[in-house]
Amino acid sequence: MHALRQPITAVVIIFWFSFWLLNGLDKFFARQDIGLLRWWGNHRVEKFTMYFDRLSLDPAFIQATLIFAGVVEFAAAAFFVVAGVRLVQGKPGVAYRTDLAITVSIVVFLGFTIFDVVVGDRAELLEHSTYIGVLLMSFLAVSAESFFQHLRDLDSKSAINRHFPPKAQ
Repeated sequence: MHALRQPITAVVIIFWFSFWLLNGLDKFFARQDIGLLRWWGNHRVEKFTMYFDRLSLDPAFIQATLIFAGVVEFAAAAFFVVAGVRLVQGKPGVAYRTDLAITVSIVVFLGFTIFDVVVGDRAELLEHSTYIGVLLMSFLAVSAESFFQHLRDLDSKSAINRHFPPKAQ
């Protein structure tokens, strides 16, 4: 299995995909009974009611804002799905796709941090800033693994010999 050749990348992809998927679902199912379980999650309607009150915005837009945020989080998860599929299939470009997914995630969190500053929620600002730091560490881990995988491939005795100049027979 190709994913076993890049275990750090696989863990990064699985973690961030799960994070975005569950966080996106939380925007839709928070504090609801969804059949098999009761989804407790974060009560975002309550928080956003406070935010919209501070900004003097119509509370009728709270649900639309949460749906938009959930869709953005699902889109971020989709970038990790693309990277994960390439990893499982053993196709080239896994590190690039993972880096792209991490970049999209950082952009999403930057948007969240701007919103946190505007509404004055310093606890959420700290949380979202911490996630940006963890994403940067994820980027470094994937890059390091990709670099060392490349070095291992250069040293392999496989039919594809990437040494240049070619060794004399």
